[in-house]
Amino acid sequence: MPKLTGERIVLREYRAEDLGEIRKWVNDPATTRYLSTRFWPAQSMDDSRAFLERMMQTGLGAFNFVIASRDNERYIGQIDLFRVNWQLRCAELGMVIGDVSDRGMGYGQEALRLIEGFVFDTLGLERLELEVHMDNEAALSCYQKAGFFLEGVKRHAYFMDGKFCNVGMMSILREEYAGRA
Repeated sequence: MPKLTGERIVLREYRAEDLGEIRKWVNDPATTRYLSTRFWPAQSMDDSRAFLERMMQTGLGAFNFVIASRDNERYIGQIDLFRVNWQLRCAELGMVIGDVSDRGMGYGQEALRLIEGFVFDTLGLERLELEVHMDNEAALSCYQKAGFFLEGVKRHAYFMDGKFCNVGMMSILREEYAGRA
């Protein structure tokens, strides 16, 4: 697994010692509210261990990275590529910054730039896509600043806080990434 180094962060492999940091956010409703429905039920320690074990077993269909401090490789969050389709040359992205004190610091923005370089320059893919909840203004802004475009909206595709919410489909193409470089 490659290590991708930026100015303030590094994207590195998951490690067994990341379990404690993952446990800090995995049951925090403010952090998980916009994440996959996999986080809806309370996560036990066994659930977290199983998740971490899966993340440490990267294969050709996924590439899983921890967003860590460049100085000491402290866990900040995670950014994962999944559903890598080699025939269509595309992948889907998921990202979370775990601790609220690390949000708004530009770590997500830097992680996106690093993963885009990996996707387009190293893997040779054509398209990187993601889903984002339209109520998640911070994430929308972060993804747009990183070059993602909103392609469309799936109406009432997520249920949160007792109501249905819309989910946006965003992507960045190789040519859009290359045009910024």
